[in-house]
Amino acid sequence: MFINNPQRLPIPSLAQEVWYAALQHDISPRFIPTQEDSRVYLEALRYERTPEAVIHFSENCSQLTDYGYWFLLSTLWVSYTGWSELELWKRLFKARRQGRRECLMKPKEMEFYRLLPQQVLCYRAHRPGEQDWISYTLDLDVALRFTKEREASTLSSYRILRRDLLTLFLRRGEYEVLCLDRKKVRLVGKIGAAA
Repeated sequence: MFINNPQRLPIPSLAQEVWYAALQHDISPRFIPTQEDSRVYLEALRYERTPEAVIHFSENCSQLTDYGYWFLLSTLWVSYTGWSELELWKRLFKARRQGRRECLMKPKEMEFYRLLPQQVLCYRAHRPGEQDWISYTLDLDVALRFTKEREASTLSSYRILRRDLLTLFLRRGEYEVLCLDRKKVRLVGKIGAAA
């Protein structure tokens, strides 16, 4: 069974725990362990699942290798994005470091990213008063779940060119994609009771 997307995206619908387990040993060939990266990782993990994590990362990221930077940034994003500074995330995701897309995603995520069509249908459950965002889901069922959880005022569908999607994250089972520039996103419509 595949995710709920009218484009029939070739991404299996699997429980969050299944994706998490499957991706634990899915290590990039670009990974080369260094003591400095390990030290910064361990420090950052003290703040994991808190808004302070991204702040701590931004203060210490200059010490990381390119791979270490992207890997830890993606890990922190997947771990906790709630109520943290979106402008800071955007700035960090726009860093001029090598291997951004390939290091943000695990190899399996990169494989599915490459299978996406040139134009991708995405969804966003907007919180009341939300003015800025970078995250979307590819799965309508996930979007509908977020609509209820967030008591969202609207559920919108968008078309985004694959080349404008920075990442595809499968680790939370949310089929999440990021697009840093909302000017590259086209609203298709509002869906269901949230419209």
